[in-house]
Amino acid sequence: MFANYLKIAIRNLSTNRLYAFLNITGLAVGLAAGILVLLWVMDEWQYNRFHTNLPNIHYILQNQTQGGKTYTFEATPGPPAAALRTEMPEVKRAARCSWNGRQLLAVGDKSFYERGFYAEPDFLNIFTFPALKGDPVAALRDPGSIVLTERTARKLFGNEDPIGKILRHGDKRDMRVAAIIADVPAQGSLRFDVLLPFRIHEENNIDWINNWGDNSFPCWVELQPGADVAALNSKLENFIQSKEADAAAHIFAYPWAKWRLYNEFEEGKQTGGRITLVWLLSIVGAFILLIACVNFMNLATARSERRAREVGVRKVVGAHRGLLIGQFLSEALLISFFGLLLAALLARLSIPAFNRFFEKDLTLDFSNWPLWSGVLALGLLTGLVAGSYPAFFLSGFQPARVLKNAIFTGRNSGILRKTLVTFQFVISIVLIISTIVISGQIRHLESRPIGYEAENLIQIPARGGMASKFEPLNAELLQVPGVTAVSAASYDLVMCGSNTSGVGWPGKTDDQDFLVSLAWSRPGFINTVGMRLAAGRDFEPNRPADEYTCLLNEAAVRRMGLKEPVIGTMIERDTTLTVIGVIADFVYNDPAAPPMPMLLMNGSPDNMNTFFVRFENRDNWPQTLAGIEAAQKKVNPANPFEFKFTREEYQKSFEEIRSSGSLAQVFGGLAIFISCLGLFGLSAFTAEQRTKEI
Repeated sequence: MFANYLKIAIRNLSTNRLYAFLNITGLAVGLAAGILVLLWVMDEWQYNRFHTNLPNIHYILQNQTQGGKTYTFEATPGPPAAALRTEMPEVKRAARCSWNGRQLLAVGDKSFYERGFYAEPDFLNIFTFPALKGDPVAALRDPGSIVLTERTARKLFGNEDPIGKILRHGDKRDMRVAAIIADVPAQGSLRFDVLLPFRIHEENNIDWINNWGDNSFPCWVELQPGADVAALNSKLENFIQSKEADAAAHIFAYPWAKWRLYNEFEEGKQTGGRITLVWLLSIVGAFILLIACVNFMNLATARSERRAREVGVRKVVGAHRGLLIGQFLSEALLISFFGLLLAALLARLSIPAFNRFFEKDLTLDFSNWPLWSGVLALGLLTGLVAGSYPAFFLSGFQPARVLKNAIFTGRNSGILRKTLVTFQFVISIVLIISTIVISGQIRHLESRPIGYEAENLIQIPARGGMASKFEPLNAELLQVPGVTAVSAASYDLVMCGSNTSGVGWPGKTDDQDFLVSLAWSRPGFINTVGMRLAAGRDFEPNRPADEYTCLLNEAAVRRMGLKEPVIGTMIERDTTLTVIGVIADFVYNDPAAPPMPMLLMNGSPDNMNTFFVRFENRDNWPQTLAGIEAAQKKVNPANPFEFKFTREEYQKSFEEIRSSGSLAQVFGGLAIFISCLGLFGLSAFTAEQRTKEI
């Protein structure tokens, strides 16, 4: 019976080539969008699943209430990790880390910057990063050892056995390669190439690392199997206050399995995160498929007059409705199968562009049976949905009414088809409006005044001891033709991650308990980056008194309620600082939000992590960059030359919303394309039906 259905379906498709082409193309485009969305969603859900202890791994987060608003942060103080291990029976292991950064590694005359951080030994017991050579847990107990990933070891030592080899870290110390671990999977939230013993970080920061009120580290715990997380969090609520009564942080354990998709908090409560994008993309993909199915229904019902006589004759010779439904569903599934083959090809060709949108590394792996099970299920579901209404509609024709041509008369004829066409275009218009709104938001943000001159400005990361050599490097850079100004700061203009509520000023009230961003800079910073001073002056070189001065931005002046004249106001931050200038507000951290209050202090060169170099706007800027590189190599030859254009770094702030906008444009275009295919098919069949009239 099925073979007969298949034979008839193939004959119908070959006879009606235009109908077959329109349906297969429409379903193929919809299914290709569905396959790409399925790939992306599966990749998102796979994040961190490779950790064998994942159900028991929890991230220690903290809530702070400032000015009546509760903020959630990832940073915690240094001491709690050890205390949790000994004082909380629910905690099996706890580990602190430093923040991920670029580590300078050198072997002979080769030097590279690699991602990495300092970690306690239990970090590798909590998380699953398989050891390939050596004992990585033991290596992190030894301050003279280092752990590399397989890729980094090959990059530094080629095919030689790296165990026992010596490399230089940060141009400061020699370290022995003690262990090699597997490369971090692509679906890992923690990305690194090198791990360093946390004891080194402790020794370098001994003056503040044991302060219960200084929130500086990410911390993870592995709970005992079956531990009551709610009971643990009840104990953790005021755990830090039991050690430091004035501390502001209230910590809690949050499942690491949820962190990738559910990492946004509002007023201390989890409110969403990347899961919103997952749902949004899934819904858009489902709508694209639905439009393709509606297209199929439209074209099938448009041909219903032709198929009616076929149905009537079959019923006269004894075919019951179930057999006819099976025939029409077979035709729909056959079209869906051909559409699925074409969709797989379209998806494979589209994956490189899709990966660029989302910074992914997705592949259409034919050996991935869960993926292909999902794809086949998607094709089967699409065929059944697309063919369901035509099958039940066409199989319901009565032979007597067919012979009298009574089916297609009356004012209700074609109402369903018009409704489906309208539905198609409503969805398409919604996608187009969303695209226009997102594009408008992006244009508004990109054209927003940022408060400094990002053009003709580069930033050089100060790594591996470069910060201490700022003064000689500054002198060398100013000798480079085309360089007009040089300065440094503790942040990169785009992101300032340090903040505190521990700032005092005259007249401060209890309700003025808000967070203030903290940054340090060298003299000449304001002029170099092109900021504008609303009042006062910048720090000046060779002026010892400026060591105890500071600058505020306009947002800080407003929130503090300072009255004119602001210059000369005394600010309390560990020590008393005198305000010597007010910076006109500029954009940092969130490009879509108003500027946060900022306190800018005069820092020593050792506190700087970014150098800024302003150069002339002229055609031979590549020669200027070459001169800047030569100047750095002269002062600090151990460090590879790295730089970034500040304008490009700022534009990266919009990458996620720009990707969403581009994707909305693509999906909106696909929806319109599929709808237009259906409209073309309906027009063609209408013209064919009205040939005699024409």
